Amino acid sequence: MKRALVAALLLALAGGAVWLLLARSVAPIVQVAPQRDADLFAAWRLGAAKDDVAAIEAYLTQEGVADILPLADILRSDARWRTCKAGQPFAVPPRSLWPAMVPTLRYIRDELVPVTGPVRVVSGYRDPVANACFKGAKASRHLRFAALDLTPVEPLSRAELIAKLCPLHARTGARFDVGLGIYTITRFHIDTAGYRRWGADYHAASSPCLTTHPPSSPRT
Repeated sequence: MKRALVAALLLALAGGAVWLLLARSVAPIVQVAPQRDADLFAAWRLGAAKDDVAAIEAYLTQEGVADILPLADILRSDARWRTCKAGQPFAVPPRSLWPAMVPTLRYIRDELVPVTGPVRVVSGYRDPVANACFKGAKASRHLRFAALDLTPVEPLSRAELIAKLCPLHARTGARFDVGLGIYTITRFHIDTAGYRRWGADYHAASSPCLTTHPPSSPRT
């Protein structure tokens, strides 16, 4: 009887040791997190897109807007790119579109950030494949490299964000041809490709910044 108990105990201990070894060998694989976008960009910019990335970086530096937001963010398709089968995290727009981003970046630096505080890009340039995946409009300003979707870095409620963005747009929007879209939570859109505004359903009527005569606002 005693021998049987000792044998059972030894088998249990051996099984436990094997399980522990397997758990230790498998755990690092299970716990591996998706590669960070910053790491992806660092590798991507040294690959096939190397020359184009260097060229657009030099162009933005020449225009005095290279240090406003990280280049990786401006060239980011969308923070949700992993949800698209054919989605790519980054893309360089055609050179003919590069000038369109300059006034948008200047507006963010000179007008927006002094009011909202620092902002983070969640969607920048979208090529046609990315734009279709994220259900953007066929004429989206993201396709033209004129638009950025942003969120404030500082913790703000949606009501607090609206209280900052709407007066800013009323005061400066027409002068700088600013499109302002305010979506759910604290995600919002800025471009300098036409004075208009819209809300979460992409229509002017849902804009939190309604006035007596709201500008028209096609989905962007």
